[in-house]
Amino acid sequence: MKNKRYAIGKVMVSQTDPADTQAKITAAVNLGLNGYVCIANMRSVIYGNQHEDYAEVLNGSFLTTPDGMPLVWCARCWGLKNVQRTTGPDLFVSMLKDDTSGIRHFLLGDTDETLAALTSRDEYKNIVGVYSPPFCDVDEFDYHGIAKRINESGANVVWVSLRAPKQDYFAVKLLPLLDKKIVIGVGAAFRFALGEYHHPNAMMQKAGLTGLFWRKGHPFKLLKTYIVFVLYLARFITWIWFHRIFSTNKEQWKS
Repeated sequence: MKNKRYAIGKVMVSQTDPADTQAKITAAVNLGLNGYVCIANMRSVIYGNQHEDYAEVLNGSFLTTPDGMPLVWCARCWGLKNVQRTTGPDLFVSMLKDDTSGIRHFLLGDTDETLAALTSRDEYKNIVGVYSPPFCDVDEFDYHGIAKRINESGANVVWVSLRAPKQDYFAVKLLPLLDKKIVIGVGAAFRFALGEYHHPNAMMQKAGLTGLFWRKGHPFKLLKTYIVFVLYLARFITWIWFHRIFSTNKEQWKS
């Protein structure tokens, strides 16, 4: 199943929107595919352009969705009008509330209390397994033991709440041990589903300021982070327009 992408530097992001992402994941489940999904924001793309191994993780996914307006703006620079912001929390809630697909879900990450609160909700009755792993380095998890839990649960989709990039490296290491599963890294989506976290208002989201809404710290540090993001965004947009105008093979950047 081929999914079209567009380049932001070294990172290839999927040409998708919320409905398309959910439909493709559902189709992958029905086909019995093994794959992982990355929910990428501006921070992920910057990190991927700085670290070759993480770029390979993002580019090797079944889908890498644009969770962040700057990634959507980059798509517009490529002339792509079909790309829409596709967030982890919204995808998570939408898929768990869909009782028509027959998809069974396994939740991995966060705390035992959070997982218990989710499984107690009637609207999330298609959760068939949960596990809160110990806090450790990505290379130290008991992947065989975790995979055994998941395979025995009968789940089709595994939701991982470990925060990027850790959750994406985790998915790559876990996937070969799983039997016909789609693994999706969704950060703090479990807390969103419980109503503990919320998106900022629509204006902040459209302005691409969601990341700053969630960051805590001294105002000057936040300002520094914002400036760094703006500079990287300007660099990526310049890179896109350069290749769009001068490249002799534009399809290698939109495939």
